[in-house]
Amino acid sequence: MFPPCCCLGGVRRPSLIMSRNFLSKNDELRRGDYLLSNNGEWKAVFQDDGNFVIYGWSPKWASDTANSDAVRLCMQADCNLVMYNIDSQPRWHTKTNKGNCNMCRLYLTNDGKLVLNRECEQIWSSNDSKGMK
Repeated sequence: MFPPCCCLGGVRRPSLIMSRNFLSKNDELRRGDYLLSNNGEWKAVFQDDGNFVIYGWSPKWASDTANSDAVRLCMQADCNLVMYNIDSQPRWHTKTNKGNCNMCRLYLTNDGKLVLNRECEQIWSSNDSKGMK
């Protein structure tokens, strides 16, 4: 249910400190990494305390995982966004695992929400999920 997502052929992919607004399947964020909306008004940060938070002028949504031992956030090939600790034990996930797919992508939109699409169909949104709003 929670396969590793950051390795291809046994080679660890680099973390993504980025100014892009999406994660594709097999991409990951490490603590301190972030996504930035295309309009530059929103940032989704995987914080050093293990919380994944959307910021505008103030926090808009959070995964409520502050003070957890999570160290990486992975967009898996099964379209499940999963937060893992150093021992690869899951700490939080979107509950969207539905088997492998061709296209799976998490977007930070220009209105400050995270949207997870599978084959161009929305299957999860921060607006509809549990977490701080």
